[in-house]
This record gives sequence, C-alpha cells and structure tokens, in this order.
Amino acid sequence: MRIRQGAFGSGEHETTLACLKHLQNMELKGKKVLDVGCGTGILGIAASLLGAEMCIGFDPSLAACETAVFCNELNGVTNNHIICGYNDAVSGRFDVVAANIYQDILIALCPYIADHLTYEGLALLSGIPIEYNYDVRVCYERQGFKVLDLNIHDEYSTILLQKGG
Repeated sequence: MRIRQGAFGSGEHETTLACLKHLQNMELKGKKVLDVGCGTGILGIAASLLGAEMCIGFDPSLAACETAVFCNELNGVTNNHIICGYNDAVSGRFDVVAANIYQDILIALCPYIADHLTYEGLALLSGIPIEYNYDVRVCYERQGFKVLDLNIHDEYSTILLQKGG
C-alpha cells in the first residue's frame, strides 16, 4: 500500500498499525466499511484491498480528503469513496465502522456509530489515550456494544467492539 503524507494515517503510528492489523484479521469480502475521520484514507484503502465491497470515508479537512483521493489513485482503489464533511453527510448501515480519532469525538459520535452499524457490526476504535480508554468503553457498552478485543499500546489504545453481540 502506498500512502502520501498530507493528513493523519501514514501507517506508522501505533494506532494506525493496530487498526490495520485488526482489518487484516476481519472477513471483509462483500462488506461495507465506514472510515470516520479518514485522513489519508489508509483504513478504507486497506479494507478495499482486503475485499470490502465498498468503503466510505469522511473527514472535515479538505486537505485530508484531497490526500485520501490521491492515495486511492496511488493504490488503484476505486471503491473507497471520500466525502469532505461531517457525519451528517453519510447515511446508511455499515458492517464495519473504523474510527482512529480523538476520544472526545469517539464519545460524541457513539450514537451515530451505533445507528450506522448493522446488527452484530464491528466498531474499530483507536486513537484513544490510555487514560481515556475506560470512558470510551463505558460509553459504547451503554449503547449495547460488547468489547471483543482491547489493545493497550505505548501511549494509546485500540478497542474492537461488536454491536448487539
């Protein structure tokens, strides 16, 4: 996979690496994936290359979206659609929602992510400083999510959850 700098998501940060490892362990063939705060588009590109039917990534940063579109082209990916905007720009249901963003945004978007996941869909959350991991987990558990995996890294953490599971 080839990624151009210009937004978050080069593939070297511990949170991005954790998300990529989780995506590699998922069965993505025929699945719909949503990348919240897509940055370079790395997670959507990876999901596409791993067999996802369709990916949608959104980010409020125009520079990030331009970088993500460019990275799609670098990797020959045509099913990772990039939207410049906020969560209200995307509707529908997804099998997997990946969000490698700040914990306060993950908490604020919890109802949105719950509403846009299919039953038993997976939420892959990362970018969470270790000291805020508990707060994020509790928020999602209160929305009916079950923790499937929890990874503590050097400074951050990654959580894989299942809706209604």
